[in-house]
Amino acid sequence: MIGPALRRARVVIPVLAVLAVAAGVFLVMRGGDEAPVDEAGSRFGESGERSGGGTLLDTLAAVLGATQSKRRLGAEPEPPTADELGRAPGDAVAGLLIVGFRGTTPDNDFFERLAARPYGGVLLTRSNYVQPQQLATLTRTIQSTARGAGNPAPLVAAQQEGGEFSAFADLAPKPQAEVGERAGRVTFTNALVAGKQLDALGVTLTLAPNADIAVAGGPGQGRAFSDRASVVTRAVRTSVGAYRSASIVSAVGPFPGDGAASQDPNAGPAPVGLGIEQLRARDMKPFAAVARGRSATPAMQMSNATYVAYDAVTPATLLPAAYDELRDRLGFEGAVVSADLTATTATAGGSVGEAAVKALKAGADLLLIPGGRAQQDEAYRALVAAVRRREVPATRVVSALRRIAKLRRLSRGAREPVTIPE
Repeated sequence: MIGPALRRARVVIPVLAVLAVAAGVFLVMRGGDEAPVDEAGSRFGESGERSGGGTLLDTLAAVLGATQSKRRLGAEPEPPTADELGRAPGDAVAGLLIVGFRGTTPDNDFFERLAARPYGGVLLTRSNYVQPQQLATLTRTIQSTARGAGNPAPLVAAQQEGGEFSAFADLAPKPQAEVGERAGRVTFTNALVAGKQLDALGVTLTLAPNADIAVAGGPGQGRAFSDRASVVTRAVRTSVGAYRSASIVSAVGPFPGDGAASQDPNAGPAPVGLGIEQLRARDMKPFAAVARGRSATPAMQMSNATYVAYDAVTPATLLPAAYDELRDRLGFEGAVVSADLTATTATAGGSVGEAAVKALKAGADLLLIPGGRAQQDEAYRALVAAVRRREVPATRVVSALRRIAKLRRLSRGAREPVTIPE
């Protein structure tokens, strides 16, 4: 029988650990009094207002004071066999999609769709965020809605890269450009605090760090860790290790590198004029450093840029040769997240459904479709039809689901949402 003292210790220790994270936040982050960051420059093109006021510790107090001792680890279902998938592809195909929605409260009609369709992940952006306790309530509702419908808890994803490229602007980490040239321990602490916060708030997958190498006038200027490949490589490897320590899945991107692109590839067509040897000698270095071995990241995200090194017209996220580069030459065995497939259509033309099918055939495992509902439904129907008519082999879907299952196992603690005191 557990004695009273031991029972008290089991409650106090997790709280002390969370308070330690709060202390780290105070030391490494800017205060929460700053004005909200304008949405311009966001990779996902969302918009929304956010409330401000109070210090960062005031903002986080309600969530950081919560106990997570009641989280369950629960078993995840095995991916279907190719034969099972061929007979009933609907649920399996939904498990490949990361979808987004607008709104900050659990009464959104999105949750009806989440109960009806077992999506693999839910993307949260600035349009979903007001303050930490509200975010924790939202992630808790995402998980409980899925579980209540008998579905696996989805991955909860966010682009939390730092500064204006973060979904939750008043939370860690600091902008990459501020920490990249500093000591490795600063970079590690920056990402570790971000990871601990995300874990506490029920977010399981961060679309970070950005592995671009800054080029004057390019999309990485003012955003990337550095304009030196060696510095970016070190910072990416260090950040991935910190997120791993926090039990957060990090998706390094955008592969094979956007630094030399003419503009942000999610804002419109963005050619990269480097040859393949130039890409391999510089822009791919950070990705190679975390592609395999003990430093490997569990996930990578593809780019929406086009590359002269390949065919100069097809975005990398739809290009089999880009996935071959990542898998065969760099030896990456983790999960691959597509670029924003809504933005892909601005360069590639066609529909989101066509883009989803092409990305899956090319090698993507998780297909990112931030919104809206019509585009998500279109992609879902197109994928189901492609599997049924065997345009996409069932084995391709099964291999993707197996990689996604590995991400779930890595983040299973964060997928049981925090309990917030009344």
